[in-house]
Amino acid sequence: MDEKPTFRESVMTFLHQFGEVMGNLVLGALYYVLLGPVALVGRLFADPLRMRRPADSSFLPWQEENDTLPEAHRQG
Repeated sequence: MDEKPTFRESVMTFLHQFGEVMGNLVLGALYYVLLGPVALVGRLFADPLRMRRPADSSFLPWQEENDTLPEAHRQG
């Protein structure tokens, strides 16, 4: 009828579940310990939209991409 699992099967089942829990904990800790500070430093020092005024000048050179009307229309 219902066979009782052997000691080895019981231990392997426990170790499998324990490994899944520990894997999630270790990966979660690595995520917050490694990725968190890197993201924080990146946010503090990066300015991808150039929102901060440059230290030497606020002048940006003209980008000659759409000087004529046909070139501007080509953008869609």
